[in-house]
Formats: sequence, C-alpha cells, structure tokens
Amino acid sequence: MPAFNDVVARQNYATARGFTLLELMVAIVLFSMISTAAYKLLTSVTSAHEVTQSILHKLDKQQRAEIVVEQDLLQISGRPITDEIVQRPAVQVPGSGTMLMEFTRSGWQNPLQAERSNLQRVAYAHEGSELIRYYWSTLDRISTTPRIRQLLMTEVSSVNVRLLDQDKRWLTRWPHSPLAGDQNGLTRLPLAVELTIVHEKMGPMVTIVPLSSYTPAANNSRDANRAKPDQRHPGNGEKRNGD
Repeated sequence: MPAFNDVVARQNYATARGFTLLELMVAIVLFSMISTAAYKLLTSVTSAHEVTQSILHKLDKQQRAEIVVEQDLLQISGRPITDEIVQRPAVQVPGSGTMLMEFTRSGWQNPLQAERSNLQRVAYAHEGSELIRYYWSTLDRISTTPRIRQLLMTEVSSVNVRLLDQDKRWLTRWPHSPLAGDQNGLTRLPLAVELTIVHEKMGPMVTIVPLSSYTPAANNSRDANRAKPDQRHPGNGEKRNGD
C-alpha cells in the first residue's frame, strides 16, 4: 500500500505542477509579437482612416466651392450698378481694385423675406493662396456699404478669367469695345465665362459656363452660313465659259 500511495502522490504532483520558466518566456514572447502586430495594424488602419477623411474633407470643400462658382456664373444678369465713384457694367473683368472679376447675379435667395432685391453684386479675388468671394448687401452702393468676405478655397496658385464674345474670341477684359446703343457696354454680357483655378495639389480646375446671352441654335446657324460655299450651278438658260 505505501508504494501505491507514493505512485499516486507522484502522479498528483506531476498533474498539479505549473509552467516552467522557459514555457512562460515563450508564451510572453508570442503574446508580445501578436500584440505588436495588432498594434501596428490598428495604427495603420487609423492613419489610413485619418488620411482618407482629410482627403474627403478637402474634396468636399472643393466641390462646394465649385458649386458656388458655377451657380454664380450661371445666373449672371445684365444689370449694371452705381458705386461711390462711377457706374459700373454688369460684368467687369478685371474688377475694381484687386478684384479678378465683378458681376451682378440673380437668384439671391431670401428665406427671411428681407426688403432687398434678389439681385446680388459679386466679386472674386485671389489673395495670397486663397480664392475669396465678396458680395454686397445692395447693388448700388456707397463707400460705407459693407462688403461680406467668403473664403471659397485655399492652396490656390493662380486664377484666370476669360470671356467669349460675339465673334467667338476668348478675351481677358470685359467690356472690351463699345456697341451701337450701348456706348459703355454696361448691360452687355459675354456668351460664356471660363474660370481656371490652379490648385497647388490637385492641379488646374476649369469651369466653363454659358450665359443667358448664348443661343446655340442661332450661333450654329450663323457659323454654318459663314462656312457654306456658293453652290449655285449654271442652269439651262445660263451660258458657261466656252459655250
């Protein structure tokens, strides 16, 4: 019996004993490797998420700025204004002072039903690396009329404006020449406006907007008439050279 008890005691001791130091060290090393890999994976995913969110945020701001620009240009109106100095045309490029362009637009929403016009005077400027939109609360203004400043886009290298005239020429100044009945070109509108914004990271962004003065059917027929050759042929009653 004592021998049997010794065997049982040795078996219980072998079963109840813990891990050795070497086993613990191996387990710790494996756990450290797995933890390090998991941490690097989490850091990589978090960093990629932050970069993606930053890019999406910049794209969202850029798209909103492009929508504002497009809506402004689409609704250009032929209404000139009078400021504290002179009467200014409906579209002026370059604008007064350091403005790239200045124009009157329609469709200014008035949800609060304020006593004002639905026309708005708007100007664009390139200040440093920023594209700025200015507007005034009234069309005909004086020196004390407040000017509201809106930041549309940052990291802008350059901004160029071109306008398409009735002869299909792209111009950098407007109005460029007087017309009969409109000596100062105050109400005259170009056929289209091209605004090129060069972004430091995203490159050039070109917006071309046809205005209300552009009529494709009329212009196409006029161009076709200009290019149409003389197709008259001598008839039975006409003499040909040599007959």
